[in-house]
Amino acid sequence: MKPYDENSVFSGGVYIKAQNEPSPYSLYDPLPIFRRELLCENGIREAEILIQSPGFARVYINGKDITKDLFISPVSDYRRILWYNRYDVRDFLHQGKNTVAVLLGNGFFNESFDSGWHYQTAEWRDAPQFLLCLRINGETALVSDGSWRVNREHSPIIYSHLRSGEYYDARKRDDSVFLCGYDDSDWQFAIERKDAPTGELKEICCQPVREAEEIPPVALTRTAEGYLADFGVTVSGYMEITLRAQRGDEILFRYTEDVDEQLRPKYNQMDRPCFYNESPFHLNKMIASGGTDTFKPLFCYHGFRYVLIEGLRDEAQILDIKAYFTHQDVERRSEFSSGNDVLNYIYRAGIRSSYSNMFWCMTDCPTREKLGWANDAQATAEQLLINFDIVPLFEKWFEDIKSSMREDGSLPGIIPSPDWGFHSGPVCDGLLYELPYKVYVYTGKTDMLTEGIPYFERYADFLQQKAESGHEFWLADWMGHGNSERIPNPFVRDFYLIKAFTVTALARRLAGLSDAAWEEKRTRFAERFMNTYLDEKGFCTVREQSAIAMMLEAGLFREEKPLCEELVQTVLRDGCKLTSGMVGVQYLYSALSRSGRADLAFRLITESEPGFKTWFSHGATTLWESWDGADKGSHNHHMFSCVIAWFYKSLLGICPDPAYPGFEKIELCPHVPGELPFVRGSMQTVRGTLEAEWRADSGRFVYTVKIPEGIRASYRGEALSAGTHIFTVEEETHEDT
Repeated sequence: MKPYDENSVFSGGVYIKAQNEPSPYSLYDPLPIFRRELLCENGIREAEILIQSPGFARVYINGKDITKDLFISPVSDYRRILWYNRYDVRDFLHQGKNTVAVLLGNGFFNESFDSGWHYQTAEWRDAPQFLLCLRINGETALVSDGSWRVNREHSPIIYSHLRSGEYYDARKRDDSVFLCGYDDSDWQFAIERKDAPTGELKEICCQPVREAEEIPPVALTRTAEGYLADFGVTVSGYMEITLRAQRGDEILFRYTEDVDEQLRPKYNQMDRPCFYNESPFHLNKMIASGGTDTFKPLFCYHGFRYVLIEGLRDEAQILDIKAYFTHQDVERRSEFSSGNDVLNYIYRAGIRSSYSNMFWCMTDCPTREKLGWANDAQATAEQLLINFDIVPLFEKWFEDIKSSMREDGSLPGIIPSPDWGFHSGPVCDGLLYELPYKVYVYTGKTDMLTEGIPYFERYADFLQQKAESGHEFWLADWMGHGNSERIPNPFVRDFYLIKAFTVTALARRLAGLSDAAWEEKRTRFAERFMNTYLDEKGFCTVREQSAIAMMLEAGLFREEKPLCEELVQTVLRDGCKLTSGMVGVQYLYSALSRSGRADLAFRLITESEPGFKTWFSHGATTLWESWDGADKGSHNHHMFSCVIAWFYKSLLGICPDPAYPGFEKIELCPHVPGELPFVRGSMQTVRGTLEAEWRADSGRFVYTVKIPEGIRASYRGEALSAGTHIFTVEEETHEDT
């Protein structure tokens, strides 16, 4: 449904804006305010507003914000999909005159500064704009058109960019513009966009972005530059501050995840010119009115633990201060705890990093990029399904993924994308298969798989052509210790090609279509892969952790035992230190459990340095981008949180069976590292909540499970009824050579 179609839900409304063309980059570029008064003469039984704004909007009726939702409308490739929001506004309207006002942001739609991702030259870029329809009692009462008034100079937000910051001039605040009776005769009429956008209108199907948690500072410290607010944990969001300062005073707020020994902001190379060539980096500013002012940004957010406040003469000027953890308002579904501090840190930090990167897709980080890097999400999709009610967000993002595919089948590494990153390869592109497949395994839902068939086939054909021509993509098993350069690029490419054939065949079977051609391709390429990477004894010729683990977990072997033995010996050869990159770690821990050596997986997770222990020792509250990232990169990445799935599948023994999706039937199989005294956890499945716990005691462990109705579970071949079951089992021991 296009925005200007006769059958559009927006009833003939058009996109309106304040400028014909977007402004060139400037530190003074006020956001536009639109307003329109209307008369409600009859009783108001029901009322709803539909709003679509590609650069984000706030909508007010009679001075009140109609929703707690933030950053509407959702991010997308605006040439292809225009997600819109629908709100019940009955309680905001009254008999007589009413005023509807809209404040617009820039978002990714109008990012004017130069960056390494080229949003400033995006094909969709235009001045901020919106499409709106207000219905009262089922009849169209108001739409966006040229009768609206608009003004930029009356806006107190004089600069705003999602990825750099926001400047607020409190001297220009005038709340009367949102109310009836305001004289807007000197405001210009809105400009109607003449060319209809190409994107298809779709109503948003996932949870909104909201202020999910309020966080007080744990310390406010005077420094040489100002006052440093420490909120104790690293989050995504922003700070709200109420203060008093002299009129015209400029107060700066520098957001940062880290500080140096002098308590100065430490950006860990994320603000270097190749990323941000012109704009400020995570800087907000307020110009004081001379009275009591409250400021928090409306159209930007940050990744931070600290905020350096510059420009105040005295700490007493700060009347109130708090941070808001903002992210997709997605519920938690599971819990986990253990007798190991590093495991507990990983779990808590993994949850926080996951939440920090829920922004209309799964972003890489809330600092440097805020982009939907598909490789990160391909790695973590499973733990996200375990821990969160994430399916609605996955369904939204899957639509964005499909719409991003070119005719030749290629996909960008970030989704949505302004045509950037098509060289990344299946380390990213494999998300096309991973999201619907993992949703199927964990919920039994088949629609994402069956609806994705044309896209699966097109991409698989594209990747097959690249493989047969010997093409090497940009990304392989990267971000490991030493960047995992020992894993051949073609190994990773062909591994994902086989996976593409596998999921495509499954999707066709579920749709009632023949899978023979795709199974034949899978068999043929798997045979070629094994001939290339297995020797005559069944060992992997790429004797590295990632390669062996990937072959084991994908079933790319003729005999399992040689690869299991080789993986164990390789980990021991490496001194039980993690060498896998971000592809390999998705398979390594489960492959070690499969090999009967969950104890080695436990050691890799809790002892390897650089590794999780490194971050834990540094006092991190989130997961980092780099194992040795104390002085580089993001300190709030979710990509290495994939290990959390192993906590449930191996330690707790709750592992779904793809042959019985949606937990129709499972075999409980806990693994017990000798050094770990206990684990406990729960997982809310589509068939009820599974609970499991074990405690080690003098060479034995006591395993307790609680099975809900609806799940056919067994343990060591014994069928279990619904309810609580307790087992006592001898621990396994290993002698390493």
